[in-house]
Amino acid sequence: MKILQFTILVLIFTKSPVSSKRHLKHPSLSSTSANPTNSDVHTLYKARRKSSSPRPNIILILTDDQDKDLGSLQFMPKLARHLGEEGATYQHGYVSTPMCCPSRSSLLTGLYVHNHHVYTNNDNCSSPYWVENHEKRTFATYLQQSGYHTAYYGKYLNKYTGHHVPPGWDQWHGLVRNSRFYNFTINSNGVLKQHGDDYARDYLPDIITNKTLQLISRSTISSSPFMAVLSYPGPHGPEDAAPQYQDMFHNVTTHHTPAYDFAPNPDKQWILRHTEKMLPIHRSFTDLLMTKRLQTLQSVDSAVEKIVQRLADTGQLDNTYIFYTSDHGYHLGQFGLVKGKAFPFEFDTHVPFLVRGPGIPPRSVRDQPVLNIDLAPTFLDIAGLEKPPHMDGKSILPTFRKPDKKLRDAFLIERGKMTFERYSVVSQEERGVLEDENVSFFSKNHLSLTERLSVECNKPRYQSPCSLNQKWVCKKKGDGSLKIIRCKNKQGLKSNRMKYSNCHCSIGEKFGWKNDRSDKRGMKKNRKKLNLFSLTRRARSILTSQGDTSMLDDIAHEEMKEVDYLVEDIDEEIRGLHKLNNITKPTGCVLSRKDKLCQQKVTDEDPSTWITSRSTIKHQIQQLRAQLNELKQIRKYLRLKRPVKEKEQGTRRHMKSGGSLIPFREPGAEVCVCDEIQNNEVVKQHLKEERNGRRREKRMERLLRKERKRMKAEKKNQRKSKKQDHCKVDVKMNCFSHDNNHWQTAPLWTEGPFCACTNSNNNTYWCVRNINTTHNYLYCEYVTGMITYFDLNVDPFQLRNLLYTVPDSQLNFMHQQVTHLRTFSGEKRFLERKQRKLRLKKNKLRQKSLRKQGMRSTKLRRG
Repeated sequence: MKILQFTILVLIFTKSPVSSKRHLKHPSLSSTSANPTNSDVHTLYKARRKSSSPRPNIILILTDDQDKDLGSLQFMPKLARHLGEEGATYQHGYVSTPMCCPSRSSLLTGLYVHNHHVYTNNDNCSSPYWVENHEKRTFATYLQQSGYHTAYYGKYLNKYTGHHVPPGWDQWHGLVRNSRFYNFTINSNGVLKQHGDDYARDYLPDIITNKTLQLISRSTISSSPFMAVLSYPGPHGPEDAAPQYQDMFHNVTTHHTPAYDFAPNPDKQWILRHTEKMLPIHRSFTDLLMTKRLQTLQSVDSAVEKIVQRLADTGQLDNTYIFYTSDHGYHLGQFGLVKGKAFPFEFDTHVPFLVRGPGIPPRSVRDQPVLNIDLAPTFLDIAGLEKPPHMDGKSILPTFRKPDKKLRDAFLIERGKMTFERYSVVSQEERGVLEDENVSFFSKNHLSLTERLSVECNKPRYQSPCSLNQKWVCKKKGDGSLKIIRCKNKQGLKSNRMKYSNCHCSIGEKFGWKNDRSDKRGMKKNRKKLNLFSLTRRARSILTSQGDTSMLDDIAHEEMKEVDYLVEDIDEEIRGLHKLNNITKPTGCVLSRKDKLCQQKVTDEDPSTWITSRSTIKHQIQQLRAQLNELKQIRKYLRLKRPVKEKEQGTRRHMKSGGSLIPFREPGAEVCVCDEIQNNEVVKQHLKEERNGRRREKRMERLLRKERKRMKAEKKNQRKSKKQDHCKVDVKMNCFSHDNNHWQTAPLWTEGPFCACTNSNNNTYWCVRNINTTHNYLYCEYVTGMITYFDLNVDPFQLRNLLYTVPDSQLNFMHQQVTHLRTFSGEKRFLERKQRKLRLKKNKLRQKSLRKQGMRSTKLRRG
């Protein structure tokens, strides 16, 4: 019988029947209540009452994007007076995922993101999967089943379309889509209602407050307690404050924390390594945005006072719990990020968390870490209901009366859905970093220093040999182990020099010069001057001595560089024109040293072929004449720009033998003959490098032409649509543009358009946040292979990654924490405990039966 009951319980938890669904057939469909009357809802897991004592009311005030670390609570005096001074303040309130839709889904269900699968604001947000599997298992469903009158006002989920009323809510006034203050649509108990831009009728924060006040007044004539969620849009964008608050909080700089504009950050994740310091326009924007955010919060601050006053007037204040929190934090300029969320740092995950209600001492402070996933089980516990086993969160009700009650030490912070395997496939920049055995490192419980080094040494920035600007390189020790050392950055320079024992030669020259061995100082001086005859194009334009710098003043470097490119390209093309059969259009004629030969059909049989060949050759002659004219102009230009000292001395002198040139040499130096074989090899290598360089330059020119063409088309489209997109978005970054038309309410932005990038598509991570009396750290593992560790006891603003100061034993412990938490499931834990209890019961019964059989056999022997 016990086994049968357990099997039924498992089926209830794992496969809940579909509850009643109410879809809008027509916008005119109306009802006074969204109360589901179908009995199908009650086939879900139904939490049982633990006692029959009177139950309190519950109010949750939820803001959108409100920070704690940037100082927003300092500007909400009514909240501090009515909740802070009359209730408890939880110093360590956090969210498990710092994004709107995932965090709100966790708040409603009490589940980590990896268990309800709403990973981003787009992926699975209010999707059919969410509706069928999780929406009917929110705390509202259980409270409604137990007799609570439930109401929801304001923003729900980012992708909520308004085409259905979620189960569990008696009064439903859910905002369609994302936060708005004006010009929005609300599903009001099954009816879609449009609102405009009139403050008196349409301002959403005031609508939420007024409906809550009506609910409190009506509840006095009802015997049922109520549970209400007040989901305000502020301080989320578009940050439209009420008119009476639009002149407040100018020049506030509390968001200028030590992490403000602390960039770049080479020891942090990819997006922060590529984020530079903010521009002045960005800093001005963060200051004005902070002002507008604080202004929108004044409507919420006023609402807190009105709600507390109405509860007091109706005699319900002493029997009502009021919770105040946010779906996540926010950053304004921290680490160079202009605005946004979605990062595991304190400014995005640390949120306000205040509670007032029966049994909570005034002005009390709690140090236990509490999460958004704790709200659902806490509401059920307040209602006298047992927590559903599938929920991951814990009830914080015991901490109301017991300030030292231990709740947890560590919790998970996660964001994104990309796996290590997936990243190793789609990543282009760090291909091969997480392939094969490296992927399995992050599934292990122990990571040694050798394994961490093997992951790092697979990254391109540590590959050998050192490139020109490379700073670090991986090397193998004598025992085969890896180490990361600094690049010496001298190898590249040495490889470009022509290593002759005595004779110093320039490329393509047959004669060089060598110093008199007796004058060592002169030798060192000439060796320094040898760098002037390097293998690059720019060396041909450099003066013969350090004193001849007037030429750099007369001719711009970039202009001379273009001249060199043009001369070399034409020279190479002319050298390759000795064969006419290499042209793109064949003429049927071949040029030999003795004669010009054409095929017979070109001259006799086919007149059209003859005409085509003649036209082609004529066109080639015109091209060569044009090139010849260009060369003449370049020669004239170089003659006019010849340095005065070079005109007097000359840097090269003709020699009769071989028609070669002798490079400039100091007095006392001897002329020598260059090694022809070695010189030819160097010339070939140099020409190859030049060709590759030209190919790269041409490829870059093509890309630039395409980019210019694309930008021109974009500007044309912008002019047509009378809109401007000031943001050139990187393929790996999420960016936004802002201009003078973005905000429609005062204070307005008047400093013009700008663009800023706030996130990246590889910003997927799993972190463990540990807070107790001895430790206070944040340890994160990113899908890119990056690992970070911040000790908040010594670095509360997470400015420096201290990973390489952590012993291996502690690192392995934190890795085990992440591995455990990222797969944690309350439902699985419940079933495992049930199975363990069943096994223990079976073992006890078996032992009991064995003892009875032993006693019977003993009696029979004695008898």
